[in-house]
Formats: sequence, C-alpha cells, structure tokens
Amino acid sequence: MKICKGVSASPGLVLGQVSRLERHVETFSTGPFDPERELRQLEDAVRTAQSELDSMAERAASTEQAILQFQSMMLDDEGMMNEVRFCIKAGISAAAAMDKVGQRYADQLANMKDNPYMQLRSVDILDATSRVINILGNRPRMWLALDHPVILAADRLMPTDLFSVPSGMILGVVTTEGSGQSHAAIIARAMNIPGIVQVGPEFLEDCDGRTVILDATKGECILDPDAVARQQAEARICELQRENEEMRVLGRQPGYTRDGAAFELLANCFGPEDIDTAMQSGARGVGLLRSSYMMLPGRILDEQEQFYFYSSCLAAAQGCPVTVRTFDFGADRTMADAYQGVQSSKLGLRGIRNSLRQPRQFETQICALLRAAHRGPLRVMFPMVTDVEDWDAAMRIVEHCRQSLRERGVPFNEKTPFGVMLSVPSACLTAEEFVAHGCDFLVIGTNDLTQYTHAADRELASAERYYRPASPAMKKLIAMVMEAAKAGNVPVTICGLAVGNPVNTVQYLQMGLRSFSVSPQNLLSTKKTLLEADAHPDDAELE
Repeated sequence: MKICKGVSASPGLVLGQVSRLERHVETFSTGPFDPERELRQLEDAVRTAQSELDSMAERAASTEQAILQFQSMMLDDEGMMNEVRFCIKAGISAAAAMDKVGQRYADQLANMKDNPYMQLRSVDILDATSRVINILGNRPRMWLALDHPVILAADRLMPTDLFSVPSGMILGVVTTEGSGQSHAAIIARAMNIPGIVQVGPEFLEDCDGRTVILDATKGECILDPDAVARQQAEARICELQRENEEMRVLGRQPGYTRDGAAFELLANCFGPEDIDTAMQSGARGVGLLRSSYMMLPGRILDEQEQFYFYSSCLAAAQGCPVTVRTFDFGADRTMADAYQGVQSSKLGLRGIRNSLRQPRQFETQICALLRAAHRGPLRVMFPMVTDVEDWDAAMRIVEHCRQSLRERGVPFNEKTPFGVMLSVPSACLTAEEFVAHGCDFLVIGTNDLTQYTHAADRELASAERYYRPASPAMKKLIAMVMEAAKAGNVPVTICGLAVGNPVNTVQYLQMGLRSFSVSPQNLLSTKKTLLEADAHPDDAELE
C-alpha cells in the first residue's frame, strides 16, 4: 500500500482500477516538402479538426461546449494560422509548422504566471493543434476503448481527452502535472469526476491496472489499498453521497435570512465554463462577468466573436441574468494588455478610461453586447468610472452603437440595462449623480474600492493590514451608495473577494445589502451564512 500526494482538482472519493493514457511522441521528418501540397493538407486537416470539435460540442453540456468551441475558433485565428503558413512556405511540413507555432502560442500564455485563466488557455491551444497534427499523421483521436469504468492516469489531460473515452467510463483522473484551474479540471468538476493533479512522474511508472483509492478532496491516492482501507473508503463513499444530496438541497433552498429577509446570490465568473459550475451551485445569475479574459493571444476579438462569447455565457446561465463588466485591462491581465502600454497600470487608464480613449474597440464591444442582450437578460456595467462625465461619455457611445445597429438592421435589445461598477471612492461619493443621469443599477466592487480607499495594493503583502473591506471608511462609502440607490429606486449588488468572508457578508447584509456576488466555489458557504444570519438583529433583541 502506497500513498501518493497531489493537489485536488475536482473533489470526490472513488475506488477503482487505473488505466494509463499513453501519448504519441511527435517526430517530424526534414523533407524536402512541396509547400503547396502541405498548405492543402493543412487546410483539409483544420477543417476535419473543426468538424470533430463541433461534433463533440453538439453533444456536450454548456461548460464543455464553450471550451470545445474556443478550440475550433482558435484554429480560425488569422494571426496564428498565418504564422503556420509562413513556416510551411519556409520549407517545413504542415505538421511541424503547426507544432512549432502552437507551442510558441501556448508557451506565451503558460508564462503568464499571474493569470491562471490565460495559463489554462495554453492547454486549449496545444489540444487543438495536437488534433490537427494527429489528423495530418493519420492517427486516431480516440485514446481508449474501455469495457469497464477506470481511473484515468496521464502526465496531463487535455480537455478533449475526457470526451475521447466512452461516456460513464471515467471514475476519476490522476495527472502528474497540471493545474486545478485547467479546463480539463473544470470539465471534470462539471462532470462530477474526482481528480487530482501534480502527483509526480513516478506515479505513472507502474500504475496501469493497479487498484487505487482516489481521495481527490484530500488530494491523495492510495495504490494497492489493503482490505481495511478499502472498507473505510467504501463506507466513506456512501457517506459522501448523502452529504452531496444535502448540499444540493441547500442550493435549491429559497434565499431568506433567519428573520425572513430575501436575498439574491450571484456569481463572479470568467466565461461559460464557470458560469455552468455556478448555476449548478445555486447561483441566481452572474453578478460580474470579467470580459477581458476572453481575449485570444495578442488581439481583441471582433464583434461576431464577442457576440458568440456573450451568447454562450447567456446560454450557460440558463435564463438567469448576466452582468458583463466592459474591458478592464490591467485589473485582469491578458495577452491584450501587452498592447495597452502604461495606461493599463493600477492608477493609469484602466477600465472605462481606457475604453473612452479607444472608441472603436469600445464600440465593437458595445455592439456585441447589445446584440447578445437580444438573446437573454444581459446587463452591462462600466468599471473604474470616476465621475458622471465618464458615465455620460460612455452612454454617448452606447447611443451611437444603438443607431449603428438600427441602420445595419441587426437585432439587438434597445432597453439593455447599463450600470456603474463603483470601484473608486469619488464615484461612491457622487453616486446620486449617476442615478440622476439614467444609471440602471450599481455594483460595489470591494476589491478595488478597498485598495483605493486605504491606499493599500491588494497584491502587496506588506500593506495587508491596511486592506480592510469592512472598515468604518468602507461602510460610510457603502452607506452613501445605498442611500443614493434607494432615493433613485435602482438595485445595488456588492461583489469581490471580501463578500465570500462570512464576517463581512453578515455586516454587509445588516447594512441593508440584499444582492451578493461571489466566486462559484464560495456560493454554498455564503448561502449557508446568509440563511443562518439575521438581517435586522436589533429587531430580534427588542422582541
């Protein structure tokens, strides 16, 4: 019996037999090659790959669907594919060119150490390019033909690996590398497949066919467990099934505090992948969709691509509202930030400031958002708004986009709600002006608002003691916002990491806030906190 430690990627406990996934090691011949022939083969292979990805997407749930469609879209990326064609014309094969360019793009994203979301996109690029390379080499894309469920083991998993095994045949996954935030991990969580990553390369040396207890919640697995360990695992599996059902019941419970105040619980998300996870955890919508994270390497998506992304997010939300924050380069570091220069710094031209300086880019995003809002309940908010002049300037562009869409005859939602994300103290101090100028809703962003109120960078450990999201100063700013919202009869939501802290959550609740937006993993714990709290503790004391 041997215990192997790793990192939890998808919680759960299973007992089963290991099946190792072996990968083909790529080798490329040196030629000579006919460039025209290689280009034709590349185009055929890309079309076949996209057809396979689209076919998988058609039978996938919204979480997996968005990842597969991203891969298909990546193979249409003009910048990347032009590089591949250039390499072919320089004298190498289509497969070698695809491998070279795919690796370069993937490495660029993988090196973004402060942005896990963009890092996980690197695996999507490798997954998509590997599919094309396998097609060019006439190799199968179905990895395993299984006749019984197994625990899948590999160096790392690509998102499509989980679709290359017959449905219901994966009990769990173990990888020697990888991240708990990878797309394969996201898919595993969506499919309720327990998994751990980073167990180390020695695990793969002699694991195939052996029995394993995979405790993905603890982040460990036991090779060749003895009878006692097996018996304990089987009993715990039954117990977990009961606990999971209790959590599902909690997620379905109506949102009322102990003293009967109604509340709304929303999720902070990046895209369709974690929106689907949030909805499964009982979210009533998306309170913050960080639009900057959809960027492909080095470029802004065009209007149609953005429209597709927002529409996918609405589909994942299953009819619940989605609030999209317009681009905030610098807050959410992406490949596109490299082209923004110094204006993407924390106290530079972030958020709406940057958007107003780049009206064409902003117009493209607004048009895509207005079109997507025709398909479902989508709201738009502007980040880093300093004063009402910023709001008015942004809304002039919105009206210009509405008129442009009317002239083009493109369906869109004329009454799409627009709001302000209050992340700067000056905006909180003048919240009533936004309401007077037609703002439809307000969102208090505690992450930025706390750091700007206290002059404490939230990423600087030495300033941590000054970073206080529920300080008296913050409470005064929040109270001013709520007073303005109440006078103007507009809704207010509070979001940010601080909202997931039970102590802060209760304080915000007792200040009068009733709409909370937290990360998907904090939804159920936040709901439990709110269900057990009193919104009006003073009233309870008087009784």
